Amino acid sequence: MNIRKACIMLGLLGLLTACGNKLDGVYKDDLGLQKYEFQGDGTVYVSTMGVTREAAYVVEDKKVKITSDGETTIYDLNEDGTIKGPLGMTLKPETSK
Repeated sequence: MNIRKACIMLGLLGLLTACGNKLDGVYKDDLGLQKYEFQGDGTVYVSTMGVTREAAYVVEDKKVKITSDGETTIYDLNEDGTIKGPLGMTLKPETSK
């Protein structure tokens, strides 16, 4: 019974994190071409094909707004914890190995 309660609590914690104002962790696309490393302080490191740049992000109304060099790109924060970006790209949380 304790394991079941722990699993439920972890699931709820994950939902709360996804609905909060900050993201924390690494998200990648299926091809491994893009990696987004979200920091709890509103910074995100975006790596595309080996080139990394720093940007700022905010989470508002189930949207992740990433701003870099004065331009903002808006992503959808999905209920399952994934992030949908431009051109249908989906970023998934990196799982621990």
